Amino acid sequence: MVRCSLCGQEELCFTCQYCNGVFCAEHRLPESHGCPSMQRARDDARKRIADSFSGEYVEADEETEENTTSVRPPILRRPIEVSQVRRSRFSSHERRDIGIASILVCLVALSMMGSPGGIISTLFVLPGIIAAGLWWYPVALVVIFLSSFMIHEMAHKFVAQHYGMWSEFRMLPYGYFLSAMAILFSIPVFGTGAVFTSGSSSPDKDAKSTLAGPLSNAVLASIFVGVAVIAFFLGSLGFPFSYVIQYAAILNGMLGLFNLIPFPPFDGARIVLWRKDVWVALLVALLTLLIAAYVLIPMLWT
Repeated sequence: MVRCSLCGQEELCFTCQYCNGVFCAEHRLPESHGCPSMQRARDDARKRIADSFSGEYVEADEETEENTTSVRPPILRRPIEVSQVRRSRFSSHERRDIGIASILVCLVALSMMGSPGGIISTLFVLPGIIAAGLWWYPVALVVIFLSSFMIHEMAHKFVAQHYGMWSEFRMLPYGYFLSAMAILFSIPVFGTGAVFTSGSSSPDKDAKSTLAGPLSNAVLASIFVGVAVIAFFLGSLGFPFSYVIQYAAILNGMLGLFNLIPFPPFDGARIVLWRKDVWVALLVALLTLLIAAYVLIPMLWT
C-alpha cells in the first residue's frame, strides 16, 4: 500500500496527472490537495465542459434517419450546474478533527471554571451552580469559548477557500498533550489544531487568509464590548450577565493578541512580513478592546 502525500493515509492511492503527486481517494482531485498546477486543471475542466455543451441542438445523423421509421425529437444538451460539480467544503478527515478539537476545547472551557484545580475542581463547583438555577452560566461560557476558537479557525479556512486555495483544519500532533495540560490545570491553551492551506496564487491572498483569524477575534471582542455599553444604557447590565460579556470580550482579545505574536508559527509572523502597518493597527485595536473589557465593563456594572 502507498501513503497519501497529504494526509499520510495508507491505502490504494492515485497519481495526479498535473503534479504527479500520490494521493488517497479523498485528496485525489487537484482542488483537494492544493495542486500547484491548479490553473492548468481548471483550464482543462473548462474545456471539457465547453466541449460537452455547445448550446445547439444535436440532430440525428443521416444513417440513423434512414433506418428509423419515426421521427425523434432533437436532443438539447444542457449545461452542468456549478453546484453539481462543487465538492464539499469539509472532508471526512477534517470533520473528524473538528469534532475532536471541539470536545477538547469544551473541556478546557469547563476546566477554567475550576481554576486552578482544573476539570476535577469544576466537577465539585458545577452542582452548586446548577442548584442555584444558573445552569445556563457554564453553558454560555463553553459556547463562547468554543465559538471564539472555531470562528478564528474557520475564518482562516473560508478566506483561503474564497481565493481558491486548499484549506483544511487538522489536529496537531502535540495538540492532545496541550489539551490534556489545559484540562487538568486550567490553562487557556488554544493549540489543539490549526488550519493548513496550500496552492496559494499570491503572497497577498495567503496573508489575507492568515489575517482573517485574529481579525475575527477583534470583531467579536468589539461586538461584546458594544453589547456591554448598550446593556448599560438599557439598565440590564448586572451579574452574572455582565461577567459573561466581559469573559467573551477578554477571551477574544487575548486569543487575537496571542496569534499576533510576530514569530513563527503564529499568524503575526506572516502578517508582519506582509504589511507591518496592518499588524500594528490590529495590535492597537486588540489592546484597546482588552483594556475596555478589563476596565470599562466593570465600571459600567458598578
